[in-house]
Amino acid sequence: MKAFTKKISQSLAAAAVVASAVSMMAMPVQARDLNDIRNDVFQVVNSGAYPPFSFVDIKGNLVGFDVDIAKALAEKMGVEVNVQSSPWNGIIAAMVGGRFDACICSMSDTEERRKAVTFTDPYYSAGLAVWVTGDTNDVSGLDDFSGKRVGSTLGETGNQWAVENANGNWRNQTFQGLPDMMNGLTTGRIDIMIADDVPVMVAIRENDADIKMVDVGKLPRFPAAISIQKNKPELLAALNTALAEIKADGTYQSVVDKWIGVGANIE
Repeated sequence: MKAFTKKISQSLAAAAVVASAVSMMAMPVQARDLNDIRNDVFQVVNSGAYPPFSFVDIKGNLVGFDVDIAKALAEKMGVEVNVQSSPWNGIIAAMVGGRFDACICSMSDTEERRKAVTFTDPYYSAGLAVWVTGDTNDVSGLDDFSGKRVGSTLGETGNQWAVENANGNWRNQTFQGLPDMMNGLTTGRIDIMIADDVPVMVAIRENDADIKMVDVGKLPRFPAAISIQKNKPELLAALNTALAEIKADGTYQSVVDKWIGVGANIE
């Protein structure tokens, strides 16, 4: 039964990828390269639900590490930028469909995503980690996931890992963003959370959340990079050049200091 469940889950995931790829290929989209953007506005997207990288503050403004990085890169490129949010699980399809020029959104550079988009050089690195409430003492390995409710963000690498490794041993539950998922953990809606290490560590520090990381062995680690439509060589080159420039002149580290922690190294 476990093998059958795994097979069905993987088949459904593969079917979804194929269907998405087919629909994307069918779209008659004219990719905007750098010259088109210079004559208009650089349209950048993030999820708006991934603090401290992107979130809506108490004044209703979209802010965070990724927002400031987008603005710094646009300044180096000499373009006007509009940063907006969109549900995470639909960002790649929307970008391929021409709604956005780039996702500066802490997206992990994975082989599967490279089938649909192109990635720049990495701009930081994060890895998956397992999180439980502070009073949880019965999770120290994957075998301890058995029968538990495991949360992850829909469309993120943590969700992919949780689905591919469940083998019918645990029940996966998805969330639209990190704040809701952390709330789900602390209020007992889930028993375990799978999420990138950096944003959760920042959230724990800033909110004094009773959540801790547990070591269950090696988990995937991916570089985060900017994703753009395929076949945009000038935009790709401009973004990579701008990334190198903001790292060289101290702008990048000032953004890290502001949102992640003074002196933090996330590369």
